[in-house]
Amino acid sequence: MPLYLVAGVLGLFAGRLLVSLIRAELERAPFRSALACRPICGCPVRPADFVPLWWWAGSVDFCPRCHRPAGAFYRLVEPVTAVAWAGTVGLVGVRWTLASFLWMVTVTVALSFVDLRSYRLPNRVLVPGTAVGLLLLSGGALLDGRIGDVPEALASGLGYSVALLVPALATRGAIGMGDVKLALLLGLFAGYSGWATAVAALVGAFLLAGAVGVLLLVLRRITRHDHLPFGPFMVAGAWFAIALGF
Repeated sequence: MPLYLVAGVLGLFAGRLLVSLIRAELERAPFRSALACRPICGCPVRPADFVPLWWWAGSVDFCPRCHRPAGAFYRLVEPVTAVAWAGTVGLVGVRWTLASFLWMVTVTVALSFVDLRSYRLPNRVLVPGTAVGLLLLSGGALLDGRIGDVPEALASGLGYSVALLVPALATRGAIGMGDVKLALLLGLFAGYSGWATAVAALVGAFLLAGAVGVLLLVLRRITRHDHLPFGPFMVAGAWFAIALGF
């Protein structure tokens, strides 16, 4: 079986864990209770609940035990994570840095879903996610013989953050401080392929956000006074730039 297919299957399991983590974050619950119930209800856990797509496919509208709706929002987490893992393995290949990139896409999937629903990027996911990502990338780069690229990657991440700091202070909510912190993580991994990739990630984020914003305005789904969560556009821009950089 091709390695990217194996990664996709493992990504389904990672996505199942992310469903619980995202649910806990959106409900402001402790992470230790995240695996104590199904995606949004408080039913006791069963072994089958940890099987990817089991609850997704077996309950079209409701949890079969408490009859509370699961919703389409949570159903997307597992397939999105699976595709992200498969794409990452297909792109990065068998390298020591693969684990760090899988970590990055997993963290950014979780942050994107939280931001889409709550318009915030929680520090308790973002801060440790960035710290672990830096450690994994540094260790992988050392084993791959590319440790010299890490300082440029870190500088790119810091530059991305600084580039967002001014508009974050000027826009009064359109870009938040969570976006500035997320830029460090995304710029770090984009910058591992060179500073130009980090610049492409930044430009791509604004282009995507602008295009979607104009479309929603034309469709009258938002007004000029509404804000869109910027984090998912940053993630998409970074993923696309990293794919072009490899």
